[in-house]
Amino acid sequence: MKSYHSIPKYGEDHFGKHIFAFDKIDGSNFRAEWDRKLSKKSRFTNGFAKFGTRGEMIKNTRNPFYEGVEIFKRKYGFALNEIFRTHKRFQNIDKITVYGEFFGEKSFAGIHRWEEEHDVRIFDIFLYKKDYLPPAEFIRIFENLDICKPLFQGPFSEEYLNMIRKNVFGLSEGVVCKGTEDQKVFMFKIKTDAWIRKVKDMYGEKAPEY
Repeated sequence: MKSYHSIPKYGEDHFGKHIFAFDKIDGSNFRAEWDRKLSKKSRFTNGFAKFGTRGEMIKNTRNPFYEGVEIFKRKYGFALNEIFRTHKRFQNIDKITVYGEFFGEKSFAGIHRWEEEHDVRIFDIFLYKKDYLPPAEFIRIFENLDICKPLFQGPFSEEYLNMIRKNVFGLSEGVVCKGTEDQKVFMFKIKTDAWIRKVKDMYGEKAPEY
């Protein structure tokens, strides 16, 4: 099952490109793989049998992130299975990886309070042996599910950059911007100044660069 890649920070070459900006939730990466053969074989799994975080597989209930597996199955399993089996966009695609964010109200910088309630919200789809689903298609096909909120679309500009950094949208972390170029999906991220300050206050000189 494909791990999610590291998204680069915005660069000067991104200005002027048409992008879709999505809310970047502050949590931990979660992934689930749908298999067409499994979907046909067992109606109980809805085609999903492999789950993981960005860096490890979730194999048993002892893993604290197994909570995310239960949430994902309950919230998305049936609906995604129906879409992947019947929508013409996914014909002849044998495997699909769904990516989401596992988070709670007090989650911050990948740290969770396990006593509180958590949720999973999906933000991307990878088609086996192809590429990530373009952002316009992702919104159109999955808009009725609980996906990470699209905030705006249009040419990326200094104005949009400053709006995100000053957090005029009231975001928990920032945004991920996606677009297509030469039939390939590109992405970059922007963190709010407030989120970066909070990380630096927590970690001091050891704070990572954002």
